[in-house]
Amino acid sequence: MHCHILPQVDDGPTSLDESLAMARFCVADGITHIIATPHCHRYIHLLRDTILPHVDRLNKELFTAHIPLTILPGSEIQVTNVEEYQKEFSLGLYCHLGDAPSFTLLEFNWDRKLFPDEAALLVRWIRDQGTIPILAHPERHFYFTQNFPLLDTLVNAGAWVQVTVDSLLGHHGPDPKTAGAHLLERYGDVVLATDAHNMIRCSGLSAGYQWIKEHLGEQRRDDIHARAEEILTTCRVRKVPSSTGETSPIDRVNS
Repeated sequence: MHCHILPQVDDGPTSLDESLAMARFCVADGITHIIATPHCHRYIHLLRDTILPHVDRLNKELFTAHIPLTILPGSEIQVTNVEEYQKEFSLGLYCHLGDAPSFTLLEFNWDRKLFPDEAALLVRWIRDQGTIPILAHPERHFYFTQNFPLLDTLVNAGAWVQVTVDSLLGHHGPDPKTAGAHLLERYGDVVLATDAHNMIRCSGLSAGYQWIKEHLGEQRRDDIHARAEEILTTCRVRKVPSSTGETSPIDRVNS
């Protein structure tokens, strides 16, 4: 539900070949569906009408390459200006997860100075629109990990938390690893994602679920997996090529 797999659209794969290599890796990891979440921020402001054609093109390339993976649309939407975010949200410009209104991936800037004071109010406003915001990789934001009460205000307002597999594995350094483990214990509504960008940042999901099983038990692993299924099965049904050569609806997703 958080993956930069679309080729040549943001800071993800720089070529179709690299995108297909990521796809093959994910399939080998047991993944069958991915929500592509290209950036939507001040510098790469990708909106729904731009994202959907890229998703369709990649699905066609996957079908041609006989890779049994389905890509669904989404985006990682960064907010620094609450009023601007609300305006674009209300106009229907954003591509929410699965191109459906149930869940949206929300990111804050890495610079604490650009974190909006009204962030908790924005989370509540998004919930009032019938959408659940999922916070992208808060374990990697120092101003959250050094001040968990600040993150508490967002979670208490109704946000869910997304922890990245690479953080749990220590690939982003010791602090995100420690913080990711803490978030899994501190909050109930947590989901796991890859935030893969290329073959260097592409660890799959199975290692993350195994980490959770080993450290927090099977029940917590199953809880997080079930929450991901709950989120992703709300995605809009899109007709895509299947391995049989026919078009069929998406019935479940898992990444």
